[in-house]
Amino acid sequence: MSGGWLLAQLPAVMGRDPVISGFVRGFEEIADSVRGQIADLEHELDVGLASPEMLVYLASWLGVELDATRVGDAEVREAQRRLIRAVGQALVWRGTRHGVETLLEALTGSRVEVIDPGGIFAPGDTVPAATDVVVVRLDHTGGLSERQLRAFLAEELPIGVRVDLRVRSAGGAG
Repeated sequence: MSGGWLLAQLPAVMGRDPVISGFVRGFEEIADSVRGQIADLEHELDVGLASPEMLVYLASWLGVELDATRVGDAEVREAQRRLIRAVGQALVWRGTRHGVETLLEALTGSRVEVIDPGGIFAPGDTVPAATDVVVVRLDHTGGLSERQLRAFLAEELPIGVRVDLRVRSAGGAG
């Protein structure tokens, strides 16, 4: 009776028992399949190495919905990886000028400038006139429509803010 790695860990008298060794072989088979699945887990959690299916799952952890039907396209997959990285980096900046710039740059591949008159002012500071308009300037849309950009901005900016979206070139960089 030859045994595997788990059976070899039993005391000899137990390893010779056909009932016990049968159970242990069954557990060993189950454990081998689990070990095979978790062997690559560290690579699957790395955005740069994760499989396309895992990218969709990782994105869901961050509240990002990826188009799972396009994960086979290498260019789309690389853009998705860029977006997931940016969302992770921008979590602490969410809703701020810096956060919106970071995420829009990842979404579009464009240079982005956000002009937001809001801020924190110390006593005695000159406070600019109140406005509810945030100006967003992009070099290009990266293939996204204006509707998609506005939908993204509506999610990222405070409620009630109006957006002045200015795109220098309607096309994309790719």
